[in-house]
Amino acid sequence: MEDKNAIYHIICKGMEKIDIFTDDVDRNKFLQLLQKTVIFHKVHLFSYVLMDTHFHLLLKTEEANLSQAMQFLNSSYAHWFNIRHIRKGHLFQDRYKSHLILNSLYLYSVASYINLNPVEAGLVDSPEEYPWSSFQYFLSIQNQNKNIPPWLNIRELLTLCQTSSENFINFVKENIQKDDPKNILQNVTKITSNQIQNKSPRNIKNILRKAKEQIGDMETNKRLRDLLVYLLIKEDCRVKDVANSLHMTSPNVLKICKKVDRNLISDRIYQFWLNHIKITLSL
Repeated sequence: MEDKNAIYHIICKGMEKIDIFTDDVDRNKFLQLLQKTVIFHKVHLFSYVLMDTHFHLLLKTEEANLSQAMQFLNSSYAHWFNIRHIRKGHLFQDRYKSHLILNSLYLYSVASYINLNPVEAGLVDSPEEYPWSSFQYFLSIQNQNKNIPPWLNIRELLTLCQTSSENFINFVKENIQKDDPKNILQNVTKITSNQIQNKSPRNIKNILRKAKEQIGDMETNKRLRDLLVYLLIKEDCRVKDVANSLHMTSPNVLKICKKVDRNLISDRIYQFWLNHIKITLSL
């Protein structure tokens, strides 16, 4: 099930690890189609990288139309690629993979991971040296250049992550280990894990206890429960820890977050209670 205003990390690979980009002509054509996808399907593109055998996208969909957008992009490019290279058959391996992003910490880490792909693959020593990723445009913001494509929404990404282009660039570069590029993703994971430790299961229990004492009982107030689940995830608590603390399943936690997102748009009472809970619990 897809939702409006959902943020996804997209990964798409070529069949049997074949090259889906053989030269710069292929890459430029893909970016042209990516631009059309962004405009026609109302997609907010935050970050991208084109590797030889696969690509990564970080995006938000205004409408619940991720499948349509990706079908347009992949089928259009595959059709063009097959004609140009005189081939037949599928270009992409199965269906693209999509990972839903529910908090700013995960969003920040995924954006870093995407831009570090060329370094991790040993293609360049530093991400700004690779011309087929969005990292160069973070530098454009920092240097106040005006050549950022209008279909690339980097400033919105920085706002969602509550950071600046300078901080993001420094974060990415701090994870570069030139002697062993494979360590980069391990370092990103380590940094992420260290930040998540501040929202341990014990802290979740304390928040829930405080909510029961000062706001109400979640067992008799489903709206309160849903809003607390939503706030805990937005505060970068792990889905698994929230689910365990409330004796729920992880899929149910994700469903609640999607439902609250929809209700916050259409129901002012939800927004009022959300702000009230945040202030009361000092979140």
